[in-house]
Amino acid sequence: MKNILVGFIVSMVGSMPLGYINVIALKMYQSQGIASLTSFLLGVVIIEFLLILLTLKAANWLHNHKRFTKATEILSIVFMLALAVSFYNGTETKSENSIPAFMTGFSPFVLGLALNCINLVQVPFWMGWNLYLINAGYIEVSGSRKYAYVSGTSAGTFTGVFIFVMILQKVLTRTSRFSPWLSVHIFSLIFVLLAIMQSVKFYRKYRHAQG
Repeated sequence: MKNILVGFIVSMVGSMPLGYINVIALKMYQSQGIASLTSFLLGVVIIEFLLILLTLKAANWLHNHKRFTKATEILSIVFMLALAVSFYNGTETKSENSIPAFMTGFSPFVLGLALNCINLVQVPFWMGWNLYLINAGYIEVSGSRKYAYVSGTSAGTFTGVFIFVMILQKVLTRTSRFSPWLSVHIFSLIFVLLAIMQSVKFYRKYRHAQG
């Protein structure tokens, strides 16, 4: 139970800040409803379940291969900008339900699987948290106990993203009354903001490392 609870709390809190998975989940909810959102999130958490198991087993390798982490961070910045362009093209009309082409070619479940497969920036996040929680004695991952921890993280991610979507949807509903332009282009702006934030974080991290 301790493993489940710790995994749930860490994952829920970690999934609620702005990130491209929760932003796309919000658009999924707006355009296709709660059933598609649920299907999308199931795809997301399946990949996260497998990825966290991998980081638990490959923590030492990942820690010793800093270039891999650096490459994932660069790719995440490029991907954010690509999403910004995609959502801008998909929302040039005034319809709030217009969506980028990549969101219409696959089922929400498959889209959740695919998008979280390329969400490589979460690898260093979980590597750091796993090492900290193990070393601090908050979790025990010997034998089958690691599956309890990873199940907790999966439930936490589902819950965190779901709460994020519900809250931000209410905020955007109110905002659209005052700024129709913002309601049309908000997703592109969010992804540009995420790319800028990730770039600043990347610069500070590696400038400090070089210094």
